[in-house]
Amino acid sequence: MVETERLRIRNFVFEDSKSCFESWGKDKNLGKYIILYPMSEVSQMESLVRSLENDKNAWVLEEKGTGNVIGYITVDIPYDLLKIGEIGYVIAEKYQHMGYAYEALTCMIKKYFYEEELYLLEAKYNENNIASAKLLNKLGFQMEASLRGRRIDRYSGKRNNMVVCSITKDEVNF
Repeated sequence: MVETERLRIRNFVFEDSKSCFESWGKDKNLGKYIILYPMSEVSQMESLVRSLENDKNAWVLEEKGTGNVIGYITVDIPYDLLKIGEIGYVIAEKYQHMGYAYEALTCMIKKYFYEEELYLLEAKYNENNIASAKLLNKLGFQMEASLRGRRIDRYSGKRNNMVVCSITKDEVNF
């Protein structure tokens, strides 16, 4: 477990399924950017949590004051020898624009660069997700590429480009 000023960041347990579903699983706006959302049944979240509960690099974000689950962060490290990871995150709609994503990502970027000794972290986002673009830019990520038609808006069916950006350990300035 890791803590920030306002967050407890811990690994998933199956018992998180219902609170994750209630917190962000049903968020309609996430469907604009991530095809998995919104979920219609808690069993979908149970399946997701089952796949994450044994992953030491999958983290639930829990608000300290209330104990509410507000989102999650994952770090995929496919080849440990390369020391490169891909960070992904979701913040429940009702907790967005409150600085939680910045706080959590800052903490986890430091953890993976200084404790896990990664060289580079990569992030991907839907080009229409302006909030993620601004957040990653604020954190120091630099755009690497725009991949055509790699994302889809679940509601409109329109394909969007996926932006790939990254930051190296040497570029961190927080």
